[in-house]
Amino acid sequence: MRINYSEYRFSQGSRLNQQPPQPGEIWQVNRSVDSPLEFSWQEKQNLFPDSARRFLAGNSPPRYVMIVKEPESPVAAEEWQVVSVMVLSLNTDFLSSVDLLIPANLSGVGQDLLAQTWHVLPMLRCNLSHPIGKRLSREVYDLLLNVGDYYHGLIDEVPSASEIELGGLKIGKGVMEQQPELQAFHQQEEAWSAVLNVPVAAYNVYLKTMNLTAAIVEDAVQIEQELIESGARLWVESQPNFYRENWRTSGDDRAVKK
Repeated sequence: MRINYSEYRFSQGSRLNQQPPQPGEIWQVNRSVDSPLEFSWQEKQNLFPDSARRFLAGNSPPRYVMIVKEPESPVAAEEWQVVSVMVLSLNTDFLSSVDLLIPANLSGVGQDLLAQTWHVLPMLRCNLSHPIGKRLSREVYDLLLNVGDYYHGLIDEVPSASEIELGGLKIGKGVMEQQPELQAFHQQEEAWSAVLNVPVAAYNVYLKTMNLTAAIVEDAVQIEQELIESGARLWVESQPNFYRENWRTSGDDRAVKK
């Protein structure tokens, strides 16, 4: 892979002049990933599993994410802003205690979605295509995040099934550790998420490279300045009569003016 120093061109679906993504919004994911690094064909084969490559080739259904956290504070290149998202799926066959169903009437997408509350990760804003459906209510948003946080041990109490259902969501009883098919589904979804993970990893490499380059340039400028100053000092010190001659000349000039 190499850094593309030329003018960046983004996927047709990416519109950075759109309003920033807001928590609770549902966005469609671009089929073409952008990143500050260019990948060779072989690198793409190694970095993206089959499920990710099928999606990028347009050979699998569209994918959606729910915005968990708006983009981080602006960076030098706005297109590389990072946003936190929860992965959604059109495959609703794997309803479980952590894979909750968002009915179509709540999302406005036109079909039910499976919210993978355990599957929250960062992605580059430029790889979001466009918002779709309705922004989820704060109640639904909090329920989804709390279920995922409990799964990861971040909070001590999980919303009850009745509380989740009162919010309009549907919950299953399956536990991943007890159902091999659910484990397989999670593994498949983790593999697909390379579509989101790889560009973020590429951005981190790019950022480190740019920081290193800036540090090297800064050090080079500092060294050059020190060499210039050192050279000038050595030259002056090598001229024993420099100060005396200049002083006498200045005094003579003053005497003449009088």
